[in-house]
Amino acid sequence: MHPLSLDILLIVFIGLVALALLGQWAVMIGLARRLRVLGDRVTPLLPKLEQTVAAVGPLVSEAQALLAETRPKLRAVTQDVLEVSAQLKEISTTARDGVRRAEVFASDMGQRVELQMVRLDEALGAALASVDQISTTVRDTVLRPVQDAQALFQGVRTGLDFFFRRRPSPASPRPSAYQDEEMFI
Repeated sequence: MHPLSLDILLIVFIGLVALALLGQWAVMIGLARRLRVLGDRVTPLLPKLEQTVAAVGPLVSEAQALLAETRPKLRAVTQDVLEVSAQLKEISTTARDGVRRAEVFASDMGQRVELQMVRLDEALGAALASVDQISTTVRDTVLRPVQDAQALFQGVRTGLDFFFRRRPSPASPRPSAYQDEEMFI
């Protein structure tokens, strides 16, 4: 294959890779935004959840004081409340861990996207250098010979114009002023 066609194929391939990277970047940005929205939704619930867990303890104490005669039933209710409290605490811990993992994931993705952008920048720089080299080669190998040939044709045309316009025809008589100058010499 001709080196020029290989360069064009390389440029097309780099363009396709750049488009693919931009698509990946857009997907990752969308995913990061979704994770941030999820984190924003969960974070305001954490204080309420902690307040609920904290409020359950005093409610249990009040229930014990008010319902002393229903102690066996109260023990069952207390046991249920403690289980719920443990579950709420587990949910809170899980939610915090999820938010932390999402932050780590978003940070990692940001670094990866930044690395891909650096690679893309380097690839585009190489592609632009190739395009510049191709344009220089085209100018040197195609345009300069065309300009030289055009200049040569222009010189020949000017010479022919000069030759045919300046030469007097043999049938036409010379002007008298010209003859006078000739005789003087």
